[in-house]
Amino acid sequence: MSLPPFFYQIFESLPRQGPGCAGATKKVFSFIPPLPGDAAILDVGCGSGTQTRDLAKLTTGTITAVDNHQPFLDAIDTWTEQAGMTHRVKTVCASMDTLPFDKGSFDLIWSEGAIFIVGFEQGLNLWKPLLKKGGYMVVSDADWFEANPPEELMKWWESVGYVPVPEEEMKERVRWAGLRLVATYRLPEAGWWDNYHVPMLARIAELRKTHGSDPGNAALLDALEHEADMYRQYKRYYGYTFFVMQNP
Repeated sequence: MSLPPFFYQIFESLPRQGPGCAGATKKVFSFIPPLPGDAAILDVGCGSGTQTRDLAKLTTGTITAVDNHQPFLDAIDTWTEQAGMTHRVKTVCASMDTLPFDKGSFDLIWSEGAIFIVGFEQGLNLWKPLLKKGGYMVVSDADWFEANPPEELMKWWESVGYVPVPEEEMKERVRWAGLRLVATYRLPEAGWWDNYHVPMLARIAELRKTHGSDPGNAALLDALEHEADMYRQYKRYYGYTFFVMQNP
């Protein structure tokens, strides 16, 4: 997926590139049985690594953080060096649909809010072979919490090219991929609003002053502002669900 440079200019300075929160990461991790002390963990679509840092606190093994935007990975390399964790966390610049790893390499694959880029089913099928037998996979993705969402909301999702399906159908897709569903957990509202949309709206206000005269930039800022407005109005209907799965 090719994105304009201005897109990255917006997101590089944000604490998160998508909805999430440390509390949710910790809660979801608690659903996984204890990992080996030397567990190999893969963080797919890591962005600037907020959840990578959380995983490093929750585990003692090694973490490979993957993203296709090198400046995000540079930010991770900076904090791991400062924290003396370069022996535990390494970064790899790669596309999530062509990950350069051998089969059965990881005890845990983790991906927060990124699997939509390749699609939920395709992502599960692409990444499952990288898991060891009995290994775990955790992903979060958007789905419907309530039936019959408003027409305005449906049209907005259609316009962004990714229409959610009901949470129960997502669970079925986990089974179709040959994974065992261990648990689900809905990302709390604060993970969307306080940790993502509020910083995003502040960044949009800044960039309108310096870059808003360009029509293409203005259109992207408008789209992101509209995304926040959709969540503000219709958060009861949709959100992110974490799916905790095991490779049988």
